[in-house]
Amino acid sequence: MNDTPRPAEKVESPPETEEEIKHRLAWEAEMIAEADADIAAGRLVDSADVDAWIDSLGTDHELPVPYSGR
Repeated sequence: MNDTPRPAEKVESPPETEEEIKHRLAWEAEMIAEADADIAAGRLVDSADVDAWIDSLGTDHELPVPYSGR
């Protein structure tokens, strides 16, 4: 008996319809505009704070989730 795991078969999703593409692109544009507004308003979190938080996860001294303070 061979105990070597078989590679997972790739399951392809059907292609997006024209309507699905339009909907996805509109949603993406909305999310980008929201992000741009956050940046313009100064609602940012320093990447060093995010890295420190991530590194603390699963330790005895987990840091609180960093926020922009705005």
